[in-house]
Amino acid sequence: MQTAGKQKKKRDNSSRIRSGAAALCAALLLLLSGCGAASDGQAVRQQAALSGGTLQDGQMSELQMAEQQENGGSPTEEMAEPGEGQTPDGTLSVTFLDVGQGNAVLVEQGGAYMLIDGGNRDYSSFVVSYLKEQGVEELAYVIASHYDADHLNGVVGALHAFSCGQVLAPDYVTDTRVYESFERVIKEQDIALAYPAVGDTYTLGDASFTVVCPKAYDPKEDNDNSVGIRLVYGDTSFLICGDAGKAEEQAMLDSGVTLESDVYLASHHGSEGSSSEAFMRAVSPSAVVISAGAGNSYGHPTRTVLDRVKACGAALYRTDLQGTITVTSDGTSLSWSVDATQDYRDGDEVAAGAADTTGTSGAADTAGSAAQASSGGETAAGGTADVTGEYVLNTNTKKFHRSSCSSVAQMSPENKAAFSGSREELIAAGYDPCKRCNP
Repeated sequence: MQTAGKQKKKRDNSSRIRSGAAALCAALLLLLSGCGAASDGQAVRQQAALSGGTLQDGQMSELQMAEQQENGGSPTEEMAEPGEGQTPDGTLSVTFLDVGQGNAVLVEQGGAYMLIDGGNRDYSSFVVSYLKEQGVEELAYVIASHYDADHLNGVVGALHAFSCGQVLAPDYVTDTRVYESFERVIKEQDIALAYPAVGDTYTLGDASFTVVCPKAYDPKEDNDNSVGIRLVYGDTSFLICGDAGKAEEQAMLDSGVTLESDVYLASHHGSEGSSSEAFMRAVSPSAVVISAGAGNSYGHPTRTVLDRVKACGAALYRTDLQGTITVTSDGTSLSWSVDATQDYRDGDEVAAGAADTTGTSGAADTAGSAAQASSGGETAAGGTADVTGEYVLNTNTKKFHRSSCSSVAQMSPENKAAFSGSREELIAAGYDPCKRCNP
């Protein structure tokens, strides 16, 4: 098993020269020390040490076989990955933060933390605050799935706020300001940076995660350069692949990597260009999480993806409707901080304030009634509410905002309601404070 990916590449031939020199040194060492004087396992470890300390896939297989022979085991016995097929002590928590139209995932096991993406600039301070509230002081890993702003901005903020053991990121460059900030903070804080390859495996406490994509880095790609992982804890598993699209999904299917997982974070926020039928069949999730912004202009999640989720029988969780979501694993079963939603409205329908198409939720009507009762007047849908009060309610998402919040301008008029009471009254009525304006 690898515990580190390939170190940051210089974009020239120096790495190949070093690799050739390391191989020559390894051969000389083995000749000088006498091949018969050292065990097979020692020889493999010596070669790995001279290659920079990282065991490649073939070396690891050879090392496992040699060590099993040294210890009296059969070299054909299959060695389980840490965390898989075992019953661990403790729990693993995976939190899908509500960062609007973006991704941010916090993973914790045994006091070790990993952040996968960090949302856009508007949510960077929220991500840092949330991590501090959870007691995070150091991040063992930070994964920047790719360099889109809605994934990378919060990563930069977190790297400024917390020490970090290693950053895993895709091997391509962009000319954006946020990417320049990302490179700068890594250099200034001397953070280890790796460009992982498919099959690289890392440990986080008693959990492990394996890189499943991309098969190759393409300088002309962005979303399909997303670093994706399969996280395993005991008998439970999670698949998180950034903004991977159909091409990258097909590459994963063709590669034969293990994709079947209990929880799948829908790639690209539920975009129609991701989560193909074939890919969903291979993953076969029992639960799908979609991270998207309420009322976003992209229509995420799309009707196509929602229909695929329903068709595969997976429970649905949505940050655009349910806020931050945490799932906890004890190694055999999963528990969720919220119930699965029955609201299958697509992003356009949510933005338009459409009624729940499943006919089972009625959430919008209930929220509208609560807002009207709380404010003592009609909602904006009735045409008489003047949204100039102390707070502005979104009767669809059941969140309340300051009147100056940028989210207010994005609300559909029929979902707006003014409220002049206290925040405690709103919370008692079932409303949550906006995480952007913190009313």
